[in-house]
Amino acid sequence: MAVIETFGLSRYFGKIAAVEDVTLTVEAGEVLGFLGPNGAGKTTTIRMLAGMIAPTNGYAIVAGHRTDRNVEQLHEVIGILTETPGFYSRLSAKRNLEYFAGFYSSIESPSQQVERYLKLMGLWQRRDDRVGTFSKGMKHRLAMIGWARSPRA
Repeated sequence: MAVIETFGLSRYFGKIAAVEDVTLTVEAGEVLGFLGPNGAGKTTTIRMLAGMIAPTNGYAIVAGHRTDRNVEQLHEVIGILTETPGFYSRLSAKRNLEYFAGFYSSIESPSQQVERYLKLMGLWQRRDDRVGTFSKGMKHRLAMIGWARSPRA
């Protein structure tokens, strides 16, 4: 069963082709990595697969969802950890997680889930500290909590 399929996936920024005509299939259990120099289109491709930006041409299906049509449903079942996770630096770790949990109707008892995962990731003692004071590694651990809330966890 394919978990990622792309069909002529392309993204242009003006006249510049960042990604051009990518067609691929990734089956369940396979691992896919993108390697290449800066400007090769790796990040742009990942952003299209995650439904963060729309392709100029073509389309992708990830976890059974068209990334250009069912973005909300797609985000319910995938996780992505970028180099710089997007947290509100002036909010506490606990408040950031409670805020983002509000976007997902599938999360029951958000406060209990936030406590559970902060403890699991070793961040409970820092729950009331502003995320802006966290190290990069701590921010990544906090971001991984977003993956843990998905149905596959």
